[in-house]
Amino acid sequence: MKKTAPNLFHRCLFGLLIAALASCASFTAPTTNALPALIPTRNFVADVNGSGGYQISPDGLRLLWVARWGLGLGLYVKNLQTGETHNYKSPGGGVWARDSRHILLHQSRHGDENTHVWALDTDSPNQQAQDLTPFAGAKSFILRQLPHSDDLIISSNKREPKIFDVYRYLQASRELQLLATNPGQVGQWLVNDEGKVIGRDRLEDGQWVFETPGLTPSDAWTPQFQVNYADTVVPVAASAHARHWWALSNQGRDKLALVEIDLHSGAERVEHADDRVDVAGVRWSRLQKRPVAVVTEPETQEWRAFDPALQQALQKLKGQTDARIVINNMSDDERWMIATVIRHNGGQHVLYDLQSQTFEVLAELGRSRLNAISPLSRQQPLTFKSRDGLELHGYLSVPPGVPQPYPTVVSVHGGPWVRDVHLSNDSELPFLTNRGYAVLQVNYRGSGGYGKAFMQAAKGEFAGKMHSDLTDAVDALVDQGVVDPQRVAISGASYGGYASLVGMTHTPGKFRCGISLVGMSDLAALLNDAPPYWELGKPNWTSYIGDPANPA
Repeated sequence: MKKTAPNLFHRCLFGLLIAALASCASFTAPTTNALPALIPTRNFVADVNGSGGYQISPDGLRLLWVARWGLGLGLYVKNLQTGETHNYKSPGGGVWARDSRHILLHQSRHGDENTHVWALDTDSPNQQAQDLTPFAGAKSFILRQLPHSDDLIISSNKREPKIFDVYRYLQASRELQLLATNPGQVGQWLVNDEGKVIGRDRLEDGQWVFETPGLTPSDAWTPQFQVNYADTVVPVAASAHARHWWALSNQGRDKLALVEIDLHSGAERVEHADDRVDVAGVRWSRLQKRPVAVVTEPETQEWRAFDPALQQALQKLKGQTDARIVINNMSDDERWMIATVIRHNGGQHVLYDLQSQTFEVLAELGRSRLNAISPLSRQQPLTFKSRDGLELHGYLSVPPGVPQPYPTVVSVHGGPWVRDVHLSNDSELPFLTNRGYAVLQVNYRGSGGYGKAFMQAAKGEFAGKMHSDLTDAVDALVDQGVVDPQRVAISGASYGGYASLVGMTHTPGKFRCGISLVGMSDLAALLNDAPPYWELGKPNWTSYIGDPANPA
């Protein structure tokens, strides 16, 4: 998820942090003359100079970004030839359409997560965004854009709330054309560059069956190969070899690797793998029609580029210090690249010219402005063992000027099948460290990125070993004299909020304070009251926490 200007979620989070920590007098960080200057709270939640979501248009002539507009957010579009800029009120960011004219938005305007697809015409500055999927109670999203057409491939559950069909939005007539109807168990569709549905994954007897369509819509689909439900295969793009696609896959291996997969047999050829961690992302070249880079996340981000020009650009942007580089997008001719560079003490959004290997800074990150007020602390990678011998990884950010042992906030990531990463640009870390608290982040078992076995080690361990991984990390740092055992708080959102509730009820003596933001308090109710379109994902949940419908 791209970081944009501060929003309501962050303001709520900081409000809870401030209130909760302030209410625990015995948890208050020490006051000392060595403490650096205090950064005002408003600089974190109301950064009037904040911006993000930068993108270059496909034709390379316009720039899009998100920034403050009044008391809310707005989209800004700049013509790079004339310098003319227009802004549009919007609750969030969008992406360029293939025509370099429209901005496409995924928005839910009723707070129910039923997103619609909207289009904003930048050639008509006074025109409101148009809802392309005005279906009440339905969730719609862009499945993909097409390289040779302005039409969109859209997936929507407007016909049946539990499942998603595939449509083609015809730009010329502004109509939706049904391409494929979901028979009831299809969880993924494969659409080629011409906008044709060429495959689907259908759940059958605990296996994903990959099927290809017949010659006519009335013909039956043909099964080609099967993928275990617990395995992951994520399509990237079509290969130059007929009937082959590039994908991220962990079939027959523990870690996700970049592979070329035969759509008829399921056979895979591994292009790139890392024994330490999953391949976290792939950069695809539209011009070269091949992967040009992969990124992994062991302790800190590592890029490996297969294209010399891109490798030179990444190295130039990184420099001689640790940095996270996020490639937002490229122009169609792949000359212009928008990237965000994050360092512990700042960062920039840049427009990079891959032809001349030069770049222009578009804006400084908020952390640069924070660091100018008071030096920010580093996020240090950690490795330690759990009580049952599992190797765990995490990060520790310590407060400048505060002696050990530190009052500490255990910040638990959500998911739980995601992970904390190095230099994530999370504003919570400098907020807390500047106020004298250390921040401990743990990629507990069940976190993504470390392979199948590590993730599946969390089965049956909600409020069990997933939680003891957190307390084991705290105990390890207490033993080293780093953390004050009498001044430890736990906080998080979603699963992190659940972990906070577990921490305060299952291990109440371990944590002085707890902050739960949108945390689940009843796992059975979570599944029983889930949206209808969760249905195909429920077997994954029940494999970890059990089936609420089955008392056993």
